[in-house]
Amino acid sequence: MAAERRVAALSRHLTSASDVDIVSKINLRDFEADEVYRFLTRDNLELRARMLDHLKDDIYKADYYLSLLDFRELTLQRLKHYVDQHFFSVFDYLQDPLRFMAGLETLASVDYSLCIKAGVHFTLCGGTIAKLGTEKHHTQFLPRLDTLDLPGCFGMTELGHGSNVMGIETQATYDEQSMEFVITTPRDTASKFWIGGAAQHGKVCTVFAQLTVRGKWEGPHVFVVRIRDDSGRPTPGVRILDNGPKAGLNGVDNGQLWFDHVRVPRDALLDRYASVAEDGTYSSPIPSVAQRFGTMVGGLTTGRMLIGQGAIDAAKIGVSIALRYACARPQFQGKRIMEYLTHQRRLLPALATTYAMQLQSLRLKALYMRKRPEDGKQIHVISSGLKAGATWHRVEILQACRECCGGQGFLAANKIGPMKNDMDVDVTFEGDNTVMMQQVAKALLDTAAKQPPKPRAPSLQGAFLSDPSTLTALLRFQEDMLTAEIGSAMTRAGKAAASQGKKAAAAAATDAYEDNLDLAVDLGWAFLNRESYEGFVDEVRKSPEDAKPALTLLAALYGLTRVERNLAFFLAAGVMDGSHAAGVRAAVNSACAVLSADGGWAALRLAESFGIPDHCLQAPIAFDWRQIGSQHLG
Repeated sequence: MAAERRVAALSRHLTSASDVDIVSKINLRDFEADEVYRFLTRDNLELRARMLDHLKDDIYKADYYLSLLDFRELTLQRLKHYVDQHFFSVFDYLQDPLRFMAGLETLASVDYSLCIKAGVHFTLCGGTIAKLGTEKHHTQFLPRLDTLDLPGCFGMTELGHGSNVMGIETQATYDEQSMEFVITTPRDTASKFWIGGAAQHGKVCTVFAQLTVRGKWEGPHVFVVRIRDDSGRPTPGVRILDNGPKAGLNGVDNGQLWFDHVRVPRDALLDRYASVAEDGTYSSPIPSVAQRFGTMVGGLTTGRMLIGQGAIDAAKIGVSIALRYACARPQFQGKRIMEYLTHQRRLLPALATTYAMQLQSLRLKALYMRKRPEDGKQIHVISSGLKAGATWHRVEILQACRECCGGQGFLAANKIGPMKNDMDVDVTFEGDNTVMMQQVAKALLDTAAKQPPKPRAPSLQGAFLSDPSTLTALLRFQEDMLTAEIGSAMTRAGKAAASQGKKAAAAAATDAYEDNLDLAVDLGWAFLNRESYEGFVDEVRKSPEDAKPALTLLAALYGLTRVERNLAFFLAAGVMDGSHAAGVRAAVNSACAVLSADGGWAALRLAESFGIPDHCLQAPIAFDWRQIGSQHLG
């Protein structure tokens, strides 16, 4: 009844109640959560079920009383136990990428430290060797990585260089007489920093270093370097410092590495794209240093995809816990807190956004699995945007979930707080989010330089704001307008400096781009909003029949909230006026009313469709909040 009253009230305050009527009249049918789970998951269903069942083992139960060193040791033992089940292999990185990703994604359900410990070892270290190495490297290292006999690290980030990997300072010089590479840290800013696994457990590291052969700089290359021997002692010339406690993710032992003229054999160079002969002859099928480096790091997309998926999976857990609690917890005259609009406004758009990100991740995986060279740029753009968008959404969603659970959201046993702390790193690793969005914008601008967009302001006269065609047109218009605005500024600057030569014109265009970096980030968001909304609508067409009404409403809510968050842009552009803005707000509120009606069954069923087992949710408030006591806190 409360939902019906709100829809009626909203209708009275609108010039046109069309959107409220359309949204409120969507007839939600009962649907099977299992069917939607299969729709949301698609690959390796049987394997995922076995892995999730395995995570019932007591070793994976949360223990919030552990010391730093004990937590690190437990994380290692958990990883060993998981690896012993042989659910997936590092060889799957190339041979069966979906199985590989499924094996790591599942770990995010119980502990992000475990997930990242495994990700550093299998994806960043093992995947780099698999992707950039050749048969000799695969034979020598991958079997020992597969059994965790040789724990791996990934040595890209330096104290002085994070996003600017081309500027790393670690040096690798080829010694023709000994036929070895000499790895050197010339100064402290060149030390490898935040290296997961380096502080205690790592024995081998894929080290990014500037290669010099016969006095000629060849750019960054990757070398496999032993940092500890089989007994766990640092190898000669390697110095290791523990980074110590962090704000979260303390099950991972991050460390700092220095190399003092460490000699490694010639075969330590991962040589899929470049090689050095015994006599010091350097050869590569890619002559340009920049293009060669781009090819190397471009092949490491899997890690970025996994970070984005990990953020999505965390949002699933947070939303599931908060929705269960909201639909069960009474406050003020027995009214469930989910019945309050402000509560719905925080949790239901979060639910819709999580669905949108999950479906976009599936679409990215499908594109990736086509393995077509011509898709490389599109994969880079989408993976960069999705990684940034999904992790930023995760920050917002988990904060909303924590607040919606009140004081219980601050209790470690209820999981949301520890997840917030552990996952806060995802906005800056595998690419700083702001830089990721700028990369998206740069790629769009490069394309626009050859084929400039022609922004078309959609006419909203007589249009339904909640209609997919209207929402798509609005989101497309914002993307095209921002592309045109930044592109025009760059073109004007380039033309103004053209008389000084091509280099001056290019530099002026770059300066103009950097003067508009705020808009570049907005453009990255606009691309992701449009791409993910269009993808959501397209995927709903293929969804289980009984779930279509609920998913259609969820897609509308996602699209409406994307527009609502950008009302300033649309009002400034003259595409919308005050009545349109009021219509968007009313349509969002109406969608929330429908999804939360009748005890919130539709929202709960949609959250259940994420397929998170109770033993992975763990949080007491996700079950009977009245039973919270000391037995849940140990």
